[in-house]
Amino acid sequence: MTASAFADRSPADQYLVQRIAARDQVDIESLAALPAHELDRLLPGGRAAYENRKQVAAALLARRGIDPDAPDYQAADAQARDILSRVDQLGAGHAA
Repeated sequence: MTASAFADRSPADQYLVQRIAARDQVDIESLAALPAHELDRLLPGGRAAYENRKQVAAALLARRGIDPDAPDYQAADAQARDILSRVDQLGAGHAA
């Protein structure tokens, strides 16, 4: 299976494949070849979690009393995104 099989999947399927691969320590390419209903069987509720991730995140922030529009939050968010971007570049074999 080529790496493009994963890239050709929907974002929800990619999420499921990555979660299952991490949990079960299985090759991503082999999971990417499976039909969507099989991914749903392997990770029940995973697709719903992916589809509702923004609402769940917003509810958790509100419950914790965190304002995502606050300057401190925005600065921390930007810093975290920068760090993750650098990690992605290093993982892809590029210098940060």
